[in-house]
Amino acid sequence: MLSMIKKWFWYNWVIFALRTIWLAIIIISHVVYPAMIAGPFGVTIFFAFMVYLIPLIVPYRRENWYLAVEVLAAGLFYLYVAYVAPGLLWSFIILVMIIGVASNQKTYVWTGIPCGVIFPVLNGLITNRPPYEYMFSCSFGFAMGLAFGILIQSHKQARIIHEQKQLLEQHIKQIEELTLIEERNRLSHELHDTLGHSLTSLLVGVESLRSSVPDSQIERVDTLVAIAQRSLDGIRKHLHQLSDAQLSQSLGEALRELTKDFIQATGVTVNFRVIGSETLVMQEMSLCLYRCLQESLTNAVRHGQASVITVDLYFESQQLRLQIEDNGNGMESIQFGFGLNSMEERLEIHQGTLSVHSQPGRGTVVICNVPLQVEPVHGKIRLLIVDNQVLIADSLQQILSQQSDFIVVGTANKGQEALEQCEQCQPDIVLMDFHLQGLNGLDALLEMKQRWPNMKVVLMTTFEDSTQAGTAMEYGAEGYMLKSTQPREMVEAIKLIYRGGTWIDQSIATRLFEEMRRQRELLEKYSPNDPNGLTKREIEILQHLSEGLRYKSIAAKMYLSEGTVRNYCSNLYSKLGVNNREEAVELARSKGII
Repeated sequence: MLSMIKKWFWYNWVIFALRTIWLAIIIISHVVYPAMIAGPFGVTIFFAFMVYLIPLIVPYRRENWYLAVEVLAAGLFYLYVAYVAPGLLWSFIILVMIIGVASNQKTYVWTGIPCGVIFPVLNGLITNRPPYEYMFSCSFGFAMGLAFGILIQSHKQARIIHEQKQLLEQHIKQIEELTLIEERNRLSHELHDTLGHSLTSLLVGVESLRSSVPDSQIERVDTLVAIAQRSLDGIRKHLHQLSDAQLSQSLGEALRELTKDFIQATGVTVNFRVIGSETLVMQEMSLCLYRCLQESLTNAVRHGQASVITVDLYFESQQLRLQIEDNGNGMESIQFGFGLNSMEERLEIHQGTLSVHSQPGRGTVVICNVPLQVEPVHGKIRLLIVDNQVLIADSLQQILSQQSDFIVVGTANKGQEALEQCEQCQPDIVLMDFHLQGLNGLDALLEMKQRWPNMKVVLMTTFEDSTQAGTAMEYGAEGYMLKSTQPREMVEAIKLIYRGGTWIDQSIATRLFEEMRRQRELLEKYSPNDPNGLTKREIEILQHLSEGLRYKSIAAKMYLSEGTVRNYCSNLYSKLGVNNREEAVELARSKGII
């Protein structure tokens, strides 16, 4: 109850004050004029306290009963006062006003008739006075309360409209950003085979020469790399990416700036703090947590009606933890819609987890955990580099060979040649260009996954393309990487993929998740022959579950990511009303689904 009182607005306190004034009138009347109350004062005060407290408690237990309890309690006390203290009958007007405030278009008839007609007539009969006197005063009080209630409803509607307007402005901003992304993506294809390839070749080639350059010339190498990188970043900034302002900041600064913008846009109080010593975080991971916070803040206000949100960013020894806690309405059960599913998919790419805790009336807590660093690799990671540009392939080979954890077992320039190298060298990870002569990168990827399911494949390209990335992940690729990725970040990404993770370049992640959402909407269309509403893809996965296959094996068999399979399983468990795979398989067999 205290948590609900904290959310009261000015009109709630006005009604509470009226109720308190009414109780004070009853008590003070006895103190000043003891003879006014003919009956036992203790009984009268006890009855008055019940009328005062019970309607305050009922809304937090059975909200639909509130008006009926209020009318009944006030009416019975009114009749009681007619016997023991007729001089206090006028105080009933205050209770009638409160009832009028709580009434609406659906209830004012059955609340107004007892308050303005029935109870005044009964009291007129009890006190032997004309009932019209009581009827006029009570009806007037009810009308005043009803008018005040209409004013309150108008205030509520104005507040809701204001909040929705602020949220709509946020969504419009995101739509504008997505529109710019699509236009920039279109223009990027026109430069893909010219300026982009040239700058990428220059960047990778210069990086590969770093180890053989005298120390006195390292500064010049850094200058050349910086020039090429700035040029390439400039192209991306104007053609592809979202505003990269947050990427030029540390994670803590970016999240703090996001909360400030949210406060300014919505007026909601957001408390942000960083706990622990902030360390360098890969840009992919930073953008992942940035989007998770964005989604959580929006959900807290739009669905939870929160007024205060606390955001804590923990830098721990082994992991990064983002915790968002609000004082909103909370939920009885957690419903993983597109927003939460999108957050979970983003975190799974970085081997992270999402947990949501909520209770009705006690707000919601969202916790995002991401491993802060990849564990050291034991032994050498065997790499095969495939690129149709010999310069880039050789440069990548020289850069990665300098890492103690890697060994480049071969290079190839064509898709068919890559398959032959895989047969001979059996690499752990294949770094492969999208655009290859003859057998292209996607066809080569599909062939590799069919012949060597455990081999991990990372598709590389000069510019990001959401369609290509989505197709690559659907075919079973473990990563989608830009060739111009910084060597340090590329090394960490390869280690993460080797450990079982998935890596997607930050600039394509947002559009890729949007593509996945659209695909999910298509898959949500029910199979016409299945009364349980399962899609054909979900039935196929259910069949694999019945065969005893694990998520990882199903993902490899269907050329999906493990996270996607988990999402499909969560959906089909929900549709079947079960909690785990064993129950799902048993129910499916009993119903003849499989």
